[in-house]
Amino acid sequence: MKKTAKWIVKVLGGLILLILILLFIVPMVFKDKIRIKVEQTANESVNAKVSFGDYKLGFFKNFPNLTFSLDNVAVTGVGKFDKDTLVSCSSLNLVFNLSSLFKKTGYEMKSIVINEADIRALVLKDGSANWDIMTDTTESIQGDEPSSMKILLENIEFTNSAISYIDHESIIETYLKKVNCLMKGDLTESETNLEILINTQELTFLMDGIRYLNKANADSKINVRANLDSMKFYLRDNYLAINDLKLNFAGMVAMPEDDIETDLTFKSEQTSFKSLISLIPAIYMSDFKDLKTSGEFKLAGTAKGTYSDADSTMPDISLKLSINNGLISYPALPEQIKNINLKSDIFVDGSDMDKTTVNVDNFHMELAGNPFDMEFGLKTPISDPDFKGSMKGKIDLNALSNAVPMDSLSLKGLINISLNMAGRMSMIEKSQYDLFQASGNLSVTGLTVLIKGYPSVEIRNAEFGFDPEFAELKNAELKVGGKSDFTIAGKLDNYIQYVIKNDKIKGRLSLHSKLVDFTDIMSQMATDTTSVDTASLAIIKVPENINLDFNAVIDQFNYNKMKFQNVKGHVIVKDGVLSIRETGMDLLGGRIAMNADYDTRDSMKPFVKADLNILDLGIKDAFNTFNTIQMLAPTAKGITGKVGVKINYSSLLGKDFMPLVSSISGGGKLVSEEVTLLESAVYNNMKEVLKLGSSYSNVFKDINVSFKVNNGRIYVSPFNTKVGNIKMNISGDQGIDQTINYSIRTEIPRSDLGSSVNSLIDNLSVQAAAFGIAFKPADVIKVNVKVTGTFLKPLVTPFFGNASSDSTRGIRETAKETVKEVVGAKIDQAREKVKSEAEIQADKLVQEAEEKGQQLRDEASKAAEKIRQEAVIQSQRIIKEAETKGTIAKMAAQKAADSVRKEADKKADQLVQAADLKANKLAEEAKTKREELMKKIE
Repeated sequence: MKKTAKWIVKVLGGLILLILILLFIVPMVFKDKIRIKVEQTANESVNAKVSFGDYKLGFFKNFPNLTFSLDNVAVTGVGKFDKDTLVSCSSLNLVFNLSSLFKKTGYEMKSIVINEADIRALVLKDGSANWDIMTDTTESIQGDEPSSMKILLENIEFTNSAISYIDHESIIETYLKKVNCLMKGDLTESETNLEILINTQELTFLMDGIRYLNKANADSKINVRANLDSMKFYLRDNYLAINDLKLNFAGMVAMPEDDIETDLTFKSEQTSFKSLISLIPAIYMSDFKDLKTSGEFKLAGTAKGTYSDADSTMPDISLKLSINNGLISYPALPEQIKNINLKSDIFVDGSDMDKTTVNVDNFHMELAGNPFDMEFGLKTPISDPDFKGSMKGKIDLNALSNAVPMDSLSLKGLINISLNMAGRMSMIEKSQYDLFQASGNLSVTGLTVLIKGYPSVEIRNAEFGFDPEFAELKNAELKVGGKSDFTIAGKLDNYIQYVIKNDKIKGRLSLHSKLVDFTDIMSQMATDTTSVDTASLAIIKVPENINLDFNAVIDQFNYNKMKFQNVKGHVIVKDGVLSIRETGMDLLGGRIAMNADYDTRDSMKPFVKADLNILDLGIKDAFNTFNTIQMLAPTAKGITGKVGVKINYSSLLGKDFMPLVSSISGGGKLVSEEVTLLESAVYNNMKEVLKLGSSYSNVFKDINVSFKVNNGRIYVSPFNTKVGNIKMNISGDQGIDQTINYSIRTEIPRSDLGSSVNSLIDNLSVQAAAFGIAFKPADVIKVNVKVTGTFLKPLVTPFFGNASSDSTRGIRETAKETVKEVVGAKIDQAREKVKSEAEIQADKLVQEAEEKGQQLRDEASKAAEKIRQEAVIQSQRIIKEAETKGTIAKMAAQKAADSVRKEADKKADQLVQAADLKANKLAEEAKTKREELMKKIE
């Protein structure tokens, strides 16, 4: 008996030891095999880059199944999303059926657990989505080879994760943080019960930049009876809770093919008014636990019908909301909002949006003893909006601030409104104003709005009067940012279409201001600093549904270092472009006449184009004021005088609202009676080389310069000027890289040359006469100067003119040489003459090639601009034609319009690049010919 017991103990001990050994050996054997299977399956399934760090395999987490763990997993997009990470997580655990590892039919995956995931869903303006990465599996499905991986899931879990959804096409943003999600159920069965638990501690939702939910708590439990063969899902005992509002929903969702069929009902579980207002971000985030409320509400709705991309239909949606005797009161604040009542009924017809109806009846509230009432109704919103509405009451914003705590917002002032409207949109469009009812007024007194991160807005007085044809604004007095004041008056047309159909609002208004300090306004919009940090400023997008013409008079307009005065002209805001027309202003002692456009229709590439006529502009002041001049013409720092400039140019804008210098293109003319060079390394070097003396005149007279700007360089056409008694003809180019390339042709009187040069010339004359050669030096010496290098380190190279009587290089320094030597000197003179003439012709060849190249660039730029303008017109026409065809048509039109603009940009860029290549080739060929010509002469 003892022997038997000992034998049993030994056998059991051996088995336990064997099992323990297997627990360690099996993971080691299958670790790399499973890794290969996972990599293979991932690469076959997605068109993306999948990466992970360390990996391990073990029994102990989910015994008796194997757990394969991957650390630091990341899925990164390709193509236009190659810099975007779609999914990343600290660890990914895949649980496998142990027995499947020994079968040839493939590994069976039972569970997925993802820890600390960061999921970033992104939709671009063209509608492309970064999660559209699944590969076409048709061939693998039709093939004979079995899959190397079978996914037979019973459990999917996310822990402590984050999810973001950013849709640039629909202008929607959703952010979820601290997300935990668990889905349980046997997905191997055709009929199964699924349970889904979702919780997030921070849910934020924005649409069109408006924050509807801010860091809300969200919790949901979904129980589903699923038929995976027919793809029908029956929901029961489900809820969605956001903050204190809990909605119960039930019904059916089916996805037989591409369409989605729904039959859902939902209703609020609670009737407490407090649960409803917990959805309001400002209220929920500000001491919500201390809020006292009373009253009841009811919320119920249905969603029935089919969602189909093919025929652009969606389910019918019905929503009913009512509030009865609501009250909002914070114990720490003196005011209450009470007697809140509302009855609303909204129906959206998914197959025929024109049958949609909206009714908001008897909205009423009282604040500080002031009642406010509103009603609104809408029918046939697509074909011919038929609406009625009214608002009447007084809103004391001081009392509102004393009733509801506001963390980053401060409101003061009084709003009075009395407005009634009723009729059809067709009455307005047909100018049947006698049939349409619209009357009332709105007044604002002592309004102050302070929002963190934005400049303050104060409205001392403003009054709107309404009738069917227009709304009249009567002398609104505003102050923005504390310094900038505005007085605005005028009429607004199309305001009803603007409110109901989002059509363009139109108007002609007068605007007067004593001071507009744009720098002050923008400094208060900076995100990371309280000073004017131009790197932190954002481009201000011009609205595209506004068409306003302001007859503006601004006494002073400050922008960075610039202080414009006596600004008068038209400011037009239209179709996403801010235009300045027929506008004059004083700056730096001069007068500027300007037409300009600031275009933000492509918010990623805002640009400006302008035509300016500037009179009597001080050069030194202009250099100290304009960054563009400092970059393109740094020598202006040492020049004084006044100039007149005519210029047309276009440029992309940086985030500091200043032109990107490398993108500037244009041209113009600069004229001046005289300018004085107080400091110029180039001119100082010239005086030294020509022995003019340091005290020689530095006043340049009668300047008339034509120039062009392209690719960061200024190209100067030949122009004449005079310095003292010296005549000059100057041409060339310079760049933002500080390089210069100028040719200066001079005619210098002998009397202005240095004494050493004149002594040499006189001595040569005497020595030539001793040999019987008549050599009479000219009174004017022609000297050509080549200026290269940089502004700070110029290289000045002179060479004398082509007339033999002017040359000093062909005569020997001694009078004791033989006649043979004299003849040789004459030969040298002839050679030098030919060389000088050839050099001038060669320089002319290069200059003509450069001018022809610049002409090609200019023509290409004009053609490219024409292509872009035609594309803008075409895209606007596409969008306009779709405006009355519904939301889907408008979205499709927007995509088509974006495509037209992108294709036009591509063609325009190709045209400019081709012209640039051809121009460079012409210049290089001319330089090569010059070198070959000079080599032959030498």
